[in-house]
Amino acid sequence: MKLKLIVTFLLINVIGLAQTKGTITGTLTDKDLNNEPLPFANVIIKGTAIGVTTDENGKYTIAVEAGTYTIQFTFVGYETIEEKIEVKAGETLTINKALGSGSYQLQDVVIQKTVSREKESALLLEQKNAVEIKQSIGAQEMQRKGVSTVEQGVAKISGVSKVADRGIFIRGLDDRYNYLQINGLNFIPSDPNLKTIPLSFIPTDIVRNIDVFKTFNSSLYQDFAGASLNIWTKDISSKPFTKISITTGLNTITSFKDFKSGEEGGADFFGYSGNNRSIPNVFDESNPIGYEASSSESKDLFNSSWSPNKTKAPLSIGTSITNSDSFDLENDRKIGYIFNVNFSNNYLSQTGERRFLNSSGDAFKDFEVGSWKYNTQKSFLGSIQLKKAQKYNFMFNLIYLQNSESEIGEIQGENTDFITIDRPFFLRDTKYVENTSFGVQQLGTLYFKDKKHTLEYGIAATLGKNDTPDRRILIAEGVGEDADFVTFNGANPFRFYSLLDNININGKVEYEIQFGGEVDNRAKNIIKFGYNGDYTAYDFFNRTIRVNGGGNLTDTNMDTENPQAFFDANFDNGNLFYASTPDPTYKVKALQYINAGYVNYSRNWEKLSVDLGLRVEYMFRETKYRLETDPVNSKFRKSEYDPFDFNPVVNAKYELNEKTNLRFTASKTSTKPRFREILPFRYQDGDGSFTQGNIDIKNTINYNADLKYEYFPNQSSLFAVALFGKYIQDPITRLFISTSTGPLTYFANFKEASLYGIELESNFGMDLIFEDSPLAERFSIGVNAIFMKSNEKAPDTGFEFITSKSRSLQGASDFILNTDIVYDLIKNDKVESKVSFIYNTFSERIYAVGNSSADDFKEQTIDMLDFTWRNTFAKKYQLNFTAKNLLNSNISVTQDPTQPIANPSQFSNIHRRLNQGITLGLEFSYTF
Repeated sequence: MKLKLIVTFLLINVIGLAQTKGTITGTLTDKDLNNEPLPFANVIIKGTAIGVTTDENGKYTIAVEAGTYTIQFTFVGYETIEEKIEVKAGETLTINKALGSGSYQLQDVVIQKTVSREKESALLLEQKNAVEIKQSIGAQEMQRKGVSTVEQGVAKISGVSKVADRGIFIRGLDDRYNYLQINGLNFIPSDPNLKTIPLSFIPTDIVRNIDVFKTFNSSLYQDFAGASLNIWTKDISSKPFTKISITTGLNTITSFKDFKSGEEGGADFFGYSGNNRSIPNVFDESNPIGYEASSSESKDLFNSSWSPNKTKAPLSIGTSITNSDSFDLENDRKIGYIFNVNFSNNYLSQTGERRFLNSSGDAFKDFEVGSWKYNTQKSFLGSIQLKKAQKYNFMFNLIYLQNSESEIGEIQGENTDFITIDRPFFLRDTKYVENTSFGVQQLGTLYFKDKKHTLEYGIAATLGKNDTPDRRILIAEGVGEDADFVTFNGANPFRFYSLLDNININGKVEYEIQFGGEVDNRAKNIIKFGYNGDYTAYDFFNRTIRVNGGGNLTDTNMDTENPQAFFDANFDNGNLFYASTPDPTYKVKALQYINAGYVNYSRNWEKLSVDLGLRVEYMFRETKYRLETDPVNSKFRKSEYDPFDFNPVVNAKYELNEKTNLRFTASKTSTKPRFREILPFRYQDGDGSFTQGNIDIKNTINYNADLKYEYFPNQSSLFAVALFGKYIQDPITRLFISTSTGPLTYFANFKEASLYGIELESNFGMDLIFEDSPLAERFSIGVNAIFMKSNEKAPDTGFEFITSKSRSLQGASDFILNTDIVYDLIKNDKVESKVSFIYNTFSERIYAVGNSSADDFKEQTIDMLDFTWRNTFAKKYQLNFTAKNLLNSNISVTQDPTQPIANPSQFSNIHRRLNQGITLGLEFSYTF
């Protein structure tokens, strides 16, 4: 009886305490987006520290003591709404509000106001609430930091570094170990040397935000080790706008200086080759047997010249136009569009060194290097979107990415492979490359049963082309007027053509079910079922056409600055002619398809969230090819590879309190090689160096684990530390070996590799530390660093020529640091002016594995410091100034000797070095 009285008394007290509080709940919607839910908005009890942010569905809930309050609803770039309310004990008060952009017309808002995921605070909150470990950078942050391409944006994320044209490295793993999607669908590169489309080709004008998944989840393709990147293109604006921008820039070592080019027509300026570089019919794909042209026929076969054009490098230029609008339809529907057209070019001349050493430090190739590059980049995004709030959202995208690179590269110096003794070996490589990708996407999301059931699908097709028309390799002994045409060691000058066509079709479908009620505005249980399909076909053609000398060729003197005169004279007198020999490797075909299914179950408690997933993925790859020793018309050899993988994953998040998370994830994934790494074709550089793929390369198997602690002091700040580790079976490695025909670069699977480290990340305003300082309110700082160790081991047999069987993982740095400081100079209704400094660096890392007792090739530290000054006037005009590589850092790869140096006074460990110069840019834009 006493026990019952005590229990009854306690229950009465608990109920009495509970009834002293009331609940405020509701949903915020976006007035400018047809009253769709507005996630990540702020709901605050004015004059108190009580406040929450709305969830992904725009919902919020606050518990307060009974009384009269003023509740405030805010969102960056939107109007602020306040309302006086009376909260009664034990009752629930429902307040739904619609926020609009009001009279805000700031440039930052015009583009970003309709999509919250462009904003830093929204992306940070999304990162906080997500179960998996991911980081994002949005349009707002990229604009604030003066970022103009996706590559520059991703390079601001912790654990990411980039080097010139080699793309990005994530946690020490290069392009091979990363995966790229656009709007959640695959968009494969046209360049066979790459796994992902170079992020430098994608302008930020078409980007809403970039998600970087450093940990796996079952909806991602299993091709995952470094990170999986998803680029989201801009959504439709709720109000019409047009933005026009013009840019220009100069480089301190290039602009207004002497510049060489292989320009063959007016279309080259825009990055389109035209017909001047077309392959003659007698050498095209229909003639595999080979063809020998007569001297008179040879003179008129080609329209392009062996002699370079000479001019002064002008300023680089660029332009971009973006337009968007939307329209209300009947039945609460809305349709809108956005398109962007972008063009930019760039001139860069470089000098440096290139050297190959033996184990005692003697250089058997020792060259001075000169390079003149002209690049163009073009892009187009066209998007149409149809939506109905709470019902569906459909989108159709056209994406066009095209880049060209016209380069003249020259080397001169000692080359013992060609037995040049008295005069330097000279080589000029005149190369033009076009990469084109055209993609079509259709995506849709449908909601059922009050959004408790969601169907999401997408289908995409991409056509890609990598075209290298009429690459010309000129080889001579001597430089300038005192040079001779080389006729020995099979080193005849040659022309090279290659064309890689690819087609990719991929799709996805996912069904999500939420059930079991809610906890803190989140579904208690979520289950997802999904399917991914991907089909890719490659068709590769190449042709080498050599310049051969006749028996009467006795006068070999030529001027390397005008070699076309030498060729024309000797075509006229019958001493030179073009010829191709039967080449069974002229054609390679490959196809690859992937079928994958996955299931993912999520369970949310008050503090704990857990995702359990399983992905089952089957890949089939077939390569048809011939060896150099095969008859040219023989049947194709066939290589098939068909791994079947199970990829389990667990992601867990525990909320220590409302500002702090603890995360853990573990997964098994895989990595596929680049197409170039399996392509059974020998690609020659002209100086006796070669690159060849390995048809027997297999996928790696990766075991990944992460433990992360996150602290969010406020909605725009973050401090985090993560411990991570990876174990990789059969890692793919780049190797250099010496052969009878010269140095050969090729690729192979090693035995195993391991990688572990710690990652630190912070992003905050200085007012977080100095609360009462007006000066501190103007500063924001971002710092992230990674410290790691790695080890890679070669198999016990099969790699006896390798100098060391154990070393750091190729491409992995022990240390990476990215920092940025932003300061608001002026901020009022008429003028906004801010400056930012961005610094990036990484420690030494292995570029390629050494052999024959010679050391590894090591990529040296590059310290990059960039400056941006952004100014907005009258809320419509922008004038921005940028300065990149202020420290004037060079690109450098070294190779140390492993034995006593034969000639210490003449020794240098530089394998490759190129200067970059400082690039200054100016941008003007107008939005109306």
